[in-house]
Amino acid sequence: MRNPRILILDPSDELRDQVSDVIHDLRPRPEAVTCDRVDLVCDVLADDGPFDVMVAGPGLGDQAGLARLRLIHDEVPAMATVLAFDHRPDAHLRDMVQAGAIDLLQLPVHDKEVAESLERALELARKFQVPAPVSVPASAVTTSSMGAPLRTPGRVFTVASATGGCGKTFMATNLAYFLARHSGKRVCVVDLDLQFGEVSTALRLKPRFTIYDALHRDEGEEGDLAEHIEEYLVAHETGIKVLAAPKDPTEADRISSPDVARIIQAVRQHYDYVVVDTPSALTEIVLAAFEGAERLFVMATLDLPSVRNLGVFLTTLEKLRVPTDNVRLILNKAESDVGIEISQVEKLFPQGFEAVLPYAKEVSRSINLGMPVLASSPNAEVSRNMVPVVSALLPEGHLARVVTPTPHRSPGFLTRLFHRPQPRTS
Repeated sequence: MRNPRILILDPSDELRDQVSDVIHDLRPRPEAVTCDRVDLVCDVLADDGPFDVMVAGPGLGDQAGLARLRLIHDEVPAMATVLAFDHRPDAHLRDMVQAGAIDLLQLPVHDKEVAESLERALELARKFQVPAPVSVPASAVTTSSMGAPLRTPGRVFTVASATGGCGKTFMATNLAYFLARHSGKRVCVVDLDLQFGEVSTALRLKPRFTIYDALHRDEGEEGDLAEHIEEYLVAHETGIKVLAAPKDPTEADRISSPDVARIIQAVRQHYDYVVVDTPSALTEIVLAAFEGAERLFVMATLDLPSVRNLGVFLTTLEKLRVPTDNVRLILNKAESDVGIEISQVEKLFPQGFEAVLPYAKEVSRSINLGMPVLASSPNAEVSRNMVPVVSALLPEGHLARVVTPTPHRSPGFLTRLFHRPQPRTS
């Protein structure tokens, strides 16, 4: 019989060290494995599992964190969860139970209390132990009812800013286009600017359904969101798919941070890349979009309010314990002779800017065409400056194949009007 195994899900050293010290006195002595990023937990479960107990740190005590724990618990119900928190979670007890939490530990906590909690969790896990090992959570992969091969969940890239008008939607749509064009993979843009989303407008799409429709497909029923999510997407002619923001701004009030976690997780099951566009705010909705993002692009423009708010934004992320090692800064709409120099702004942010994008009329033209500027004007300076940033996201084997693309030719008005679709051949 194997020794019990504990997964510690927390970025801090304190909780990991305390659990590691405590388990020395438990018999049989458990083995502890640490995962410091919630977006990697599926890989750890697949590669190092199964685990009997998961100790979830304070960063998972909010609504978005509990939603993620619930997804894990739904797929690995035999794994008991101990939830550690430094202040009382802002959630109902029902939410904690649904997330699989069988015990709560308020930090700082005495070693004896941690040991007793782990013993209870391990005993409960033994009662529910199944002979077959647990595989990768279904919430992280796609599989058909006929047993189709499992697939790795899609990578998530989120675009944000502290000030409106910085070009988040511009960045999100061009990033999505580039990934689809040069990887040959499936790409979806999720518009989380729930009140005034502009992704559909920027791409000149007329979506029939929105994120609100997807979440309220079965009012009062859970349903399988991942199974039906593709029914609510709209396709752009470049091949990218879009999950549009609500048509009615009042519908935004009925979408919560756990809903956002569910949506992103559902889209990841079908798409290789998920690009998330967010509003200019630090609400729970936006923070839920940050969780699990492999890269967070933060946009700013060359003006004092935007630069100041960028500094506040980054400081706030640190206070909220949002990992900042995956944050990349983009300075957009840069012009000369506007009273502030690029070099002055760069001195304020020692991490530097991943790219400086010039103010360009080609961007306005691309929006009017409903086409990302990387497709409509690939030789423009703004496009050339953007390519190194987005190229870095491609798998290593694709980098050498990135060349300046030819402009994507969108059918003209008369062509669209008189075009007759060719019959499909079997």
